[in-house]
Amino acid sequence: MPNALTVWTEPTGAIVPRSAIAPNAIVAVAKGLTTRDQRQVVAAFEAESYEMVAGFVLNKALSQLKKQLSSLGMEFVGEMLGRQDLDADSIPTVSISNFEAVRLAQELGILNSTDAKRLSQHTELLAHFDNLDANSAEYEEMSREEAVGFLRTCVNSVLGHGDNFAPTEFVTFRSALENRTFKSTDSDIAALHAAPYFFKRTTLSILLSAMKSRSGAQFEHTLGNIVVIVPVLWPQLRDAEKWSVGQAYAEAVNAGASAAILALKRALMAVQGFDYVPETLRSQTFSAAASAIINVHSAGNNFYNEPSAVSALVKLGSTIPWPAFPICMSSVFAVYLGNMYGHTWGAQRDVESLLKRLTNNQWEYYLNECLPNDQLILQKLTWYDKPRDRWIELCDSFPLTQLALKSKDSLDIVEAAAAKKVTRLKNVAERMLKKSELRS
Repeated sequence: MPNALTVWTEPTGAIVPRSAIAPNAIVAVAKGLTTRDQRQVVAAFEAESYEMVAGFVLNKALSQLKKQLSSLGMEFVGEMLGRQDLDADSIPTVSISNFEAVRLAQELGILNSTDAKRLSQHTELLAHFDNLDANSAEYEEMSREEAVGFLRTCVNSVLGHGDNFAPTEFVTFRSALENRTFKSTDSDIAALHAAPYFFKRTTLSILLSAMKSRSGAQFEHTLGNIVVIVPVLWPQLRDAEKWSVGQAYAEAVNAGASAAILALKRALMAVQGFDYVPETLRSQTFSAAASAIINVHSAGNNFYNEPSAVSALVKLGSTIPWPAFPICMSSVFAVYLGNMYGHTWGAQRDVESLLKRLTNNQWEYYLNECLPNDQLILQKLTWYDKPRDRWIELCDSFPLTQLALKSKDSLDIVEAAAAKKVTRLKNVAERMLKKSELRS
C-alpha cells in the first residue's frame, strides 16, 4: 500500500499561458471542450452573452470534474464523502453537489487550493445572477472581465487537463484494505500515523462500508483490518469519525451480525471507545437531512429551496443526536450566515428555533470542537462581508462570550464578533481555515 499513502501535493502551474487574454486563445488549450464547444464559447463572447458563456463553461467544468471523480467508483466516492446513499448506479452529475465535488477534488490533489476557491466563488456569483428577478436583471449584468475569469479558471483547473487526471491510486488503496489483512508491525500501518487526515478518514470509511457490503474473504480481511487499524487511527480521529465507529457497532448489534460485533468490540475495547456508541440510530436521518441542506445551499436558486430543506430538519425532533451534530450545525449556520449576496429570509425562523434549542454544552462543543474544522463556515467568514455581519448579529443574539471556550481560536472569533471588530474577525477566520486545510 505504499503508493496509496503518498502525501499528495497540490497541482502547480497553469494550463492557460499568461499571454492568452482573448477567449479564442484560452479555449484553444481546453482539451475538455469539443471544437464545436470552443466555437460556441467564442461566439457567445462576441455576442456579449457573458452570463450564458460563464454558466456554460462552469457547468462543463463541474460536470467533467464529477465524472472524473466517478471514475474511482461511485460507491468509493460515497465512502470518501460519507454519503451512504451513493452506490454504483448513482449518476455523478446529479448525485454529487458542486460543493462536494470541489472539496473532494481538492482533498484528492486534483485541484489546488486557489482553483478550488475560485470555482466555489464562481459558483456563488453565477447563482447570484440566476436568482435576480427580471427587473434587477435588466441593470445588473456580468462583465466581460468576469466571464473571461470564469473561462480561465475552468480551463486551468479542469477543462485543460483532458479526461484522465483522477488519482487511481486510491482505488488500489481501497482494494488492498479488502484483499489483505495487515499486521500491526507492517510499514504501511506505521505510515498511517504520518498520513494526511483525509487518508485516515477515508481508510475508516472504507473499512466500515466494506464490513456491511462484502462477503467471503473480503469480509474476513475487512474485519481483521478493523481490529488492527482502528486502534492505530483512534488517537488522531475527530469526534465525528469516532462516533461513526460507535454507530457501526450499534448497527451490528441490532442486526445480530456476530462476526462484525466481535471485530468492532475488540477495536473499541482497545481504545476505551464505548463512550462513542450511540443509544439510538437517529443520527443517520439527521445527517441525511443536513446533507440535503448543504446541497441546496451550494446550488443555484438556493434562496427558494432552503426553507423546505431546513424545515425537514426541524421536524425530525427536538434534539440533535451527537453523531450528527457537526454536520447539522454546519448546515444550520450555512443558512444563517448566507453567502456574499445575503441570506434566505424564509428559512430564518426555523434556523433560529434550532439555535435557541442549543444548550451551553452544545454551543461549547460546536465552537471548541466543530468550528475549527468546519471549512464551509470558515470560508464564509474569511471571504465575505455579509456572512461576517451575520456572525456579529449571532453573537449579539446569543451570549457566546459567557461560554467556557477552551479553543483560543474559537475564543478569538467570538470576542472579535462581540467587539464588532470586522477585520480581526476576518483574520481569525482565515487563520482557522488555514489550520483546518493543513489538518485535512
